[in-house]
Amino acid sequence: MKNGVCIACGSNNVYQSVNSSWSRDGVTVMALGDKITETFATESYLCLDCRHLEILVAEQAAAIFGKGKSLTESIQASTNWKKVSG
Repeated sequence: MKNGVCIACGSNNVYQSVNSSWSRDGVTVMALGDKITETFATESYLCLDCRHLEILVAEQAAAIFGKGKSLTESIQASTNWKKVSG
């Protein structure tokens, strides 16, 4: 959707969240740990025609609240994300 075309319906009515501050982007991903919560910035795209939302998550946490761990490490150790089996 980075090219302005919705991957779900083909529409050109795609908007990107453009705020440069990770806390004001509209969507953040949090990995809750026992003592520390890691917060990850996102790049978000929304199609207004079919409401498809695409979210790309940063690989490193914003080191403001946590320790700047990787996305993989933080999600796997979190208490609020569970791996889908199937």
